Amino acid sequence: MFNRSKVALMRRASLLAISVVAISGVAQAADNTTGATEEANAVSNVVVTARRPLAESQAAAMQIQKASDSLISVLSADAIGDLPDQNIAFAVGRLPGVAIERDQGQARYVNLRGAPVYWTTLSFDGLSVVSPEGRASRFDNIPSAIASLITVEKAIVPSMPGDTVAGNVDIRTRRAFDYKGQKITGKLGVGRVKLGGGDELDSNLVYSNVFGDKLGIVAQASYYSREMATDNWETDPYLSNTVDPNKHFAREHENKHYRLTRRNMSASVRADYKFDDNNSIFVSTINTYYNDDELRDNFIFRLDQGTDAAGNGYTSAAYINGNDPTSGTVYGARINARIDYRNTKEGMSTNTVGGEHKWGKLGASWRLNYTYTQDGRDTPVTMAFQSPSTFSLRPTVEYDFRNGDVNTVRLFQTGGTTTARTKGAQVTNIEDFQFPLTSAGMLKGGDFTGAYTAKADFDYESELFGRETKFEFGGLWTSRTKKSRESSFTRAYSGSGVPTWGQYATNIDYLGSQNLNYSFRYTNKEGTTQFVDQLVKSGQASKNDTRANYWRVGETITAGYAMATTRFDWGSLVYGARVEHIENEGQAFVGSSLIKVSSDDTLYYPSAHLNWNLREDLKLRVGLTTSASRADFDDLRPNYTFSDSNQTVSGGNPYAKPERQVGLDTYLEWYAGRETFLSAGVFYKDLKDVLVQTSRVFGETTLNSGGVDRSGYAYTGIGNAGEGHIKGFEVFFSGTAETFVQSRDLPAWLGGFGTRLSGAWTSSEVTLPSVGGVPARTISVLGASDAVYNVQAIYEKYGLTMRLAYQYRTPWGQSVGSYRVVNGAVVPSDNGDIFWDSDEELDFSARYQVNSNIEVFFDASNLTNAGARRYGDQSRYPIEYEKFGPRYVAGVRFNF
Repeated sequence: MFNRSKVALMRRASLLAISVVAISGVAQAADNTTGATEEANAVSNVVVTARRPLAESQAAAMQIQKASDSLISVLSADAIGDLPDQNIAFAVGRLPGVAIERDQGQARYVNLRGAPVYWTTLSFDGLSVVSPEGRASRFDNIPSAIASLITVEKAIVPSMPGDTVAGNVDIRTRRAFDYKGQKITGKLGVGRVKLGGGDELDSNLVYSNVFGDKLGIVAQASYYSREMATDNWETDPYLSNTVDPNKHFAREHENKHYRLTRRNMSASVRADYKFDDNNSIFVSTINTYYNDDELRDNFIFRLDQGTDAAGNGYTSAAYINGNDPTSGTVYGARINARIDYRNTKEGMSTNTVGGEHKWGKLGASWRLNYTYTQDGRDTPVTMAFQSPSTFSLRPTVEYDFRNGDVNTVRLFQTGGTTTARTKGAQVTNIEDFQFPLTSAGMLKGGDFTGAYTAKADFDYESELFGRETKFEFGGLWTSRTKKSRESSFTRAYSGSGVPTWGQYATNIDYLGSQNLNYSFRYTNKEGTTQFVDQLVKSGQASKNDTRANYWRVGETITAGYAMATTRFDWGSLVYGARVEHIENEGQAFVGSSLIKVSSDDTLYYPSAHLNWNLREDLKLRVGLTTSASRADFDDLRPNYTFSDSNQTVSGGNPYAKPERQVGLDTYLEWYAGRETFLSAGVFYKDLKDVLVQTSRVFGETTLNSGGVDRSGYAYTGIGNAGEGHIKGFEVFFSGTAETFVQSRDLPAWLGGFGTRLSGAWTSSEVTLPSVGGVPARTISVLGASDAVYNVQAIYEKYGLTMRLAYQYRTPWGQSVGSYRVVNGAVVPSDNGDIFWDSDEELDFSARYQVNSNIEVFFDASNLTNAGARRYGDQSRYPIEYEKFGPRYVAGVRFNF
């Protein structure tokens, strides 16, 4: 038998080797970890046969975080360069204080510490890049395979852009010199989406090599696809009335029957050349592509286009008194049906040449970059259908919204007379009603951004008042131009012989899980596409005047900064300031006239950070920061734009002022052991000229054209509100049972258990000014949840890694609505303020190391089939609910 003390000693040695090897793979990612790198290189010949990927990457991340002179959170790839989530948004969402916003169940945007998504900036290898959508950086189109290290920089320092408010997500890409010689890694996984029965594929391949100790090249490619259906209903908007302002009746109820294929692709190449230990240059290209091929069949029941049995209107006293907002009957309601096939293409190409140089105590870093992005909105098919005016050809609709998560309608025949309508027999096939085609068309276009950037940074090691001090200074020039262009065609239909829904239908059964109370047939993508193409080619569809949707916005930033890091026996001080001069110009058509506007502003951003080593394992970090978030590019355009497929109108505001913030952070970090870490902190930001997104029914006919009525579309626009604040508390714990088990000589298998727990609790307030007789009121900062939780239960031992991860966030505001005063009470004009309801997801992942080269894995996402719910004004007025179903993927990872 083995001696237990000898086994424990062997365990400790193995764990130490694992930690050191893990650090060697990523420690070079931070300039301030030179010592750790040298130590790791010295023992790089250690071979570990039983890997613990999550523990290894966490140990490496903690080393980098501890050595940092500012507040950061780090996510490190494991020994084979892999992160356990498919895209960057999913991966970052596991870090403390991070919440995510999803689209079709897929993580897309990042909220840091309860802040709006546009408060978070994105950079690759320290260079900020523009996202296809603009200020709100999208992370779902960036595969995690591209990264060796992700750093969430929560402390704003002068070397970072001034519009970094909540923090910056820096993606450190792979480099050939991270490895010794040739390295090939990859992943291939296949799976299934339960809702709709679609296939899922996840793959990536990385090749890296070093030639003659001088030239290093790393190339990466990835491909991800998912076929799925979506359960969706919308009840929207809610309209209050003068008869009883406390009753808000829905104008319409809608079922959106989604079928979609989502693809993410990437390809990147980086080449580094080392002239010597002090001089190197590199060139890199990172290309990402996102495609959403979305088939959407909609049935919209216009509840306000029917009457009650006595012939009274939808908002009459008789109707209001006879029905309830959550259940009732509408006689002769109108059906609006739509076919919208959207082929959204979103791409980013960021290309950089740069260098790193060292001359004694002076260091220099420079970058030249060009980034091009495309945010497409191609809609090859958009077709609208509508019930005729004859009430007997329309359905009588019984609506039931009492559940709030399962809003449904039942359809019946309509009989009687105009003044005394009756409900007939139930109809379970929606095609038994007439709703002929009223218009057909297509659209091609999108938003396109080109950005040129030149950046230079210098540092100099010296002394200040006898203290070791690192001086840093530099400058940046960037010019960004974003423009929108599109072309569209439309043909209007009326009279007899007009096509109907059935002429475009297939025999595909309903793929969702809702109880619709009616049957329908999905439409044919190829058939409708050919139909619309022929309309355009033959000249039967007229080309629309799309000048109203043209705009161009330019932004030029010239920035400079100076900062210093002074070291003391007890820690360090980081202090300095940044100045940015911003020039904006915009142009757009208003009617037939091209309007041009311009503005400029100079902003100053001082900051200071204290890092106090209370003990070797205990740090206090305090930071005072300033920042300013600017309105998004399309929010600065001087015109309206509209989308028929989304039934939305948005307006620009070229005079929107920057939203200014002053922040204070105070954090404690306890590095309790090689696998145990605890941090807690409070944060506060004072806000001025808060940017808010407003929402209401458009209500104007100025954009009506081609037989399309856009007055009922949902309108959104940006504007400045008053002052406000956001404050909160954040806590994070990461640890395993290994040390406890060893110290008490417990069975070795118990040491594999571990956990990561984080929570962020936020309180915020923004003062909205008085508008139209509505008194001033306060709301929470848009995008801010009161609480965000991340819980991970982990087991790692004997080559097996299992993780059960749960994410939860409380409701958050999406947009500000319009309100009015009725009989002394403030009521929403339609939906009022719009909120996303609480969001949660439960995921499971398992991986097993077969040998030093092969690992098998299994991932399960959204195990509880959680949905996404929105509501207007109050939770009792839900306006949308979607469910996406669980997803399962299994496959193999390889490392040679």
